Amino acid sequence: MLLECSILKRVDIFKRSLLTLACFTALCVGASDVLSAEWTEDINAAIEQAAVEDKDLLILYTGSDSSPPCELLEKEVLSQKDFLFEIDPHYVLIRLDFPKQAKQDPEITQRNMEWAGRFGIKDFPTVVLTDVSLKPYAFLGYEEGGFQNYLAIIEEARQVRVTRDEKLKLAATAEGSEKAKLLDEAIGGMKEALVRVYYTDVIEEIIELVPKNEFGLRAKWNGQAEAEMRKMMLTDMLMVSRIERPDRAIAFIDEVLDEMDFSDQQKFDALQIKLSIVRQLQKPDLVNELMDEMLAIEGLTNDSRQRLLVKRLLLMVGAGQKDLAVSQLKEALDQFPGSPWLLLAKGELEASDKNFKQAVSTYTLAQNLAKSKPDLLIDVIGAKADALFNSGDRAEALQTLDNFAENTRMPPDLRAEALLQKSMLMRDMGRTRQARLAENRAVEITETAREKAETQKVIEKLREKFEID
Repeated sequence: MLLECSILKRVDIFKRSLLTLACFTALCVGASDVLSAEWTEDINAAIEQAAVEDKDLLILYTGSDSSPPCELLEKEVLSQKDFLFEIDPHYVLIRLDFPKQAKQDPEITQRNMEWAGRFGIKDFPTVVLTDVSLKPYAFLGYEEGGFQNYLAIIEEARQVRVTRDEKLKLAATAEGSEKAKLLDEAIGGMKEALVRVYYTDVIEEIIELVPKNEFGLRAKWNGQAEAEMRKMMLTDMLMVSRIERPDRAIAFIDEVLDEMDFSDQQKFDALQIKLSIVRQLQKPDLVNELMDEMLAIEGLTNDSRQRLLVKRLLLMVGAGQKDLAVSQLKEALDQFPGSPWLLLAKGELEASDKNFKQAVSTYTLAQNLAKSKPDLLIDVIGAKADALFNSGDRAEALQTLDNFAENTRMPPDLRAEALLQKSMLMRDMGRTRQARLAENRAVEITETAREKAETQKVIEKLREKFEID
């Protein structure tokens, strides 16, 4: 009897244990069912739900029957119960389908297209993460690694949104550059392309708060726009220099330079335009003063500095100050002994004294130093050919131009230029037929329609000048 009671007692305990386990299992399954997110196509209802539950929106744009990446994303991530369970506390899920084969209600198609346009969706799959106000903070596509990797990517993006909101809240009570810094931190974690489309209001506020580029924020968020503005102003300077009186053009350039923060190279370019105007006034003192200002620009490259020195020397020669030019050239060569620009100028001074043999030697040295600078090299080659021609070595002059013209590493338009110079030398020699062949070859090797047209115009002028009936 006692044994029977003991057995019955143990059976009762076992039954209660099973019941407890069953209840616990049912409770867990029920909890999982309650907490698992579900996909919806009802956008308005999803937005209302997100507002009530304080959640963000995960909007899936998919081509369910036409995109292998969409199928992989669905299979590996979006249909997984564990993914839905983990995503539920933070997101309401919206699925917008764009099938190519399956029939779809026209109204749904129209609505989905409108929502695709809202975020500029062109590729599938695209997942857009937004807050409840539909402000996006991340755009995702298919990623390998399964649902756990995808959850990590989404969580990282969500933390960027959390930081965004925290910084925006702090910025609301801040002022000046400190506020700009907080706003920058608010949007800095998101991809720049997204920020520039959907957070223009924040960018504009940052720019207004840092007029002196505090923390480098103005350059960061408005650098491209201001760079474009500077390019436009340089174009305006050039236009004004051509249509206005010199005094007005100079005043305009000075005013722009005072008001805008140009880079050193842009300032140099602006002063180059001003120099072309000042030269028209035929006031050597003003020219020298302006050139001193240009040479004093700290960020001026050595190449630009050397080209400017050459221009100054040539202006001196044109003003009858050849001796001074020679003296300053020697000083410049001491400062830049390997300058092909200065050697080109030296050769031109020697050629102007009819010292052609020495000029050829100087040009040869410059030629070796200018091999990596095609635009300069063609000038050196042309000057060397002229010096050879004037020294009586005509065959070598023509060969020098031919060598450059047949060098396929040089730009086609410069090779054509060498052939046109060869044509002019041959016409001086009375070899019209060979000159025409060189001109035809020049047109042949140019690549673009514009270059061909420009080359043809030069040839027409040459033939009008040398082939008078």
